[in-house]
Amino acid sequence: MSDTQPQGSSGKQKSFHRRALPNDTLGEALRSVREDAGLSVEALGQQAGVQAKYIVAIEAGRYDQTPGPVYLRGFLRQIAAALDVSVESVLARFEAEPRGYVPTAQSAAKGFAQQQAATDAQTQRMHPRSARWLIAGGILVLAVVYFAISILGIVLPPPLTVTEPSADIIVNSPQVTVVGQSAAEVTVEVNGKPVSVDARGGFREAVDLQAGVNTLTITARKKRSRPATVTRRILVQVPAVVQ
Repeated sequence: MSDTQPQGSSGKQKSFHRRALPNDTLGEALRSVREDAGLSVEALGQQAGVQAKYIVAIEAGRYDQTPGPVYLRGFLRQIAAALDVSVESVLARFEAEPRGYVPTAQSAAKGFAQQQAATDAQTQRMHPRSARWLIAGGILVLAVVYFAISILGIVLPPPLTVTEPSADIIVNSPQVTVVGQSAAEVTVEVNGKPVSVDARGGFREAVDLQAGVNTLTITARKKRSRPATVTRRILVQVPAVVQ
């Protein structure tokens, strides 16, 4: 069928994109247009994205059975678009008709929840690829976070605590015992000399001192990590110290 009339014909060209709204109540008019279009309530609901029970309520003029005026106007817009009826004429008819509908907060909340659930279900049916992309994106984010934590665990300095000596001290002995705690598979050194570390990361090392001030530098490092460092200064006061 051609979208234009033959030359020489009289009368106005009929629009194939807008249906006229009958001079009935809004609900009756929408039902008439729907039936003329050969659509069931369920079919119209699928096209308009509106639950069938709300379409039935609108066609019957029972606006109190809808979530509320805001949602009701949205339903009317969607129904008008699905029926190829002017949205403006439908909303104008709705505003002109008398109605005494004031929804309660409970009914509005219930209607919103029902409509949201229907919208979510329809979105999942219509956009399965979007859902797959969303899941893939979530997995990617988790993977990035996991690798970031793993990398930080490699490059960050290992834990290091020196319990003896616990601070800078003065001694009268040419030797001091260094005791501390790090982590397993960590290399610990005192003044550049490796010391033994047990399976729990603990270490104990006797260190020879000289008369005067001695600086002990205790370091702990993992492979590829930055070192953790603790420094202790020890003053040795003895009449004679083995040199």
